[in-house]
Amino acid sequence: MDRLLHKIEELEKEILALKKVNSGFEERILVLEKNGLETNSESVVFKPRVGRLNCWEFKKCGREPGGKSVQELGVCPAAELEKYEGMNRGRKGGRVCWALVGTLCGGRVQGEFAKKSATCKSCDFYEYVLDQEGKDFGYKLIGG
Repeated sequence: MDRLLHKIEELEKEILALKKVNSGFEERILVLEKNGLETNSESVVFKPRVGRLNCWEFKKCGREPGGKSVQELGVCPAAELEKYEGMNRGRKGGRVCWALVGTLCGGRVQGEFAKKSATCKSCDFYEYVLDQEGKDFGYKLIGG
């Protein structure tokens, strides 16, 4: 019985993650419709990203290189730090942002890990990565 309840909880978390991804597609459809493109047209093809999202893709913060918020807030370290490539199966530091100084949270650039860790542990992206990585989840404190 406990195993069944655990499986139901896992499925509910997967559904939540899929709903978040779906909302991104809905936003893209609305933009296409607003710009006069028909979403049922064969010329418009949606290619869902296979794999795992990085924080800038999930949160849509605009701090990736070339992003909408770079001029105001700068490029996020999570989108630049090559040495974290592949950690939690992400690009650069995109799936370990909670352990990096200078990432964006709550509309503000965050500082030291010790000061931001409680906020990060309640973040929907943190939960998303934790759910996907399971026992392989990499949490360790990372130096910038």
